[in-house]
Amino acid sequence: MIINGIFLPFPLFVLSVGTMLLLASVTLHRSSRLSFSLGLLTLVLATVMTYYPAPIMPLAATQTLFFADTWANYTAALILLSASCIFILSWQDVTQRSARSADEYALLLLLGALGATAMVFSVNYMPFFLGVEILSIALIGLVTFRSRHTQKGLEAAMKYLILSGVSSAILLFGIGLSYSVTGSLVFEFSTAGHETGTGIAAAASIMVLSGIFFKLSAVPFHMWILDVMEGASVPIAGFIAVVPKIGIFSALVRYFGSEPVTPFLHNTMSAIIILTILGGNLLALCQTSLIRLMACSSIAHVGYLLIAFYSPGHFQSDTMVLYLAAYTAATLGTFSIIQAFVSPEGLQRSTISDWKGLFFTHPFLAVAMTAMLLSLAGIPPTIGFFAKFEIAASGLEQRHYILLTALIVGSIIALYYYLNIIRLMTTPNTSLNIGQNKKTNLTIYSTVFILTLIVFVGGIFPSFFMNSIHPALPSTRAEYLQSHIPLP
Repeated sequence: MIINGIFLPFPLFVLSVGTMLLLASVTLHRSSRLSFSLGLLTLVLATVMTYYPAPIMPLAATQTLFFADTWANYTAALILLSASCIFILSWQDVTQRSARSADEYALLLLLGALGATAMVFSVNYMPFFLGVEILSIALIGLVTFRSRHTQKGLEAAMKYLILSGVSSAILLFGIGLSYSVTGSLVFEFSTAGHETGTGIAAAASIMVLSGIFFKLSAVPFHMWILDVMEGASVPIAGFIAVVPKIGIFSALVRYFGSEPVTPFLHNTMSAIIILTILGGNLLALCQTSLIRLMACSSIAHVGYLLIAFYSPGHFQSDTMVLYLAAYTAATLGTFSIIQAFVSPEGLQRSTISDWKGLFFTHPFLAVAMTAMLLSLAGIPPTIGFFAKFEIAASGLEQRHYILLTALIVGSIIALYYYLNIIRLMTTPNTSLNIGQNKKTNLTIYSTVFILTLIVFVGGIFPSFFMNSIHPALPSTRAEYLQSHIPLP
């Protein structure tokens, strides 16, 4: 019999098999080097598989679980590359200081990548919710790895456990209400119609979106992210800032499809976007910790992304594609540089004032950090400038003038705290030293160099960059149901 379709997308299949192999490896023979090598190899193979899409064989028209279109493959590739970067940053750090737990650390990282990847391929509430919970449980374990050195890790994990549980309950209740209205678990935002619809339908949409916005850390659902990122180790803080946001945002776009937001949510969406942009940037002004500042920065960038999501039109696809890439490269680059200053005992230079004089002691890292901060601020010649320009173009096309005003005000506020870090790095100070050994520095330097290259190449040659990664928006429900190959 000729098999003309698959049940799981290739990247998800590779991740699932790799996770089971890693679990078996941990059970049979503990070896931190073997565990990290197997985990990294799994991520690399899964990334390669995103370039070989295959048709998904549905169970039935109303029981579709996954769909592998260009949007899913693109966001999955971003997640897998980000997770690979976190693996590289964590390798020496974990194997040196936590040798007995390195196997579980690698397994949890791979599980987190599996959960996030499941979300981007999901077109059904069931695998989507399972992906959310797999990622959440993995994050709880990863955050607590720092509790052996400080109580902040345990406290952060407890906060995330409680708040994540509440948000998951809200999300699950919304899914139940949606099923009661439509009789299907397939993503279909017409739960609330494109009119107000029934009270139950409206409540279902609001509760599902509330759960999604919590995972995105959009204001006012952001209260967890600052403490959780500060309590986690530096690589895991970078993981939290990037991987869950890509997965959840991809699912959010899939949930709405290419259709505009239903009318009864217009004012709510606008308010959340404005609060997220201004709230994230204003919170950043109050921070003395670089990790907490980056957490606030991630909140603000979610707001910028939501402008593109809220502005369907000619620019929407390019905007979301470019901005996700720009945010991922700059954020991972920043955390890679922070990781270079973590001592063998796990102590890190978390205060912003600790970065004084970096240009005089470590010029390469200073230049790289400047590139990352300028990209996050949206200053040329970095990729962040064109990404933010596309955001403005998409909002202007839909005449979202209030949102564009929030974008401008938020960007001006962000300039202050980003440029303040650059100012401190140019102030003479000879006491700044890298805490890791030369082998670790070489690994981190290589990672930082590649990410810096992406930031500058994307800024200098944006058209080349866009042509190489240009995927379409997610298919609508009708399109992906029609494109499925029927069962033999």
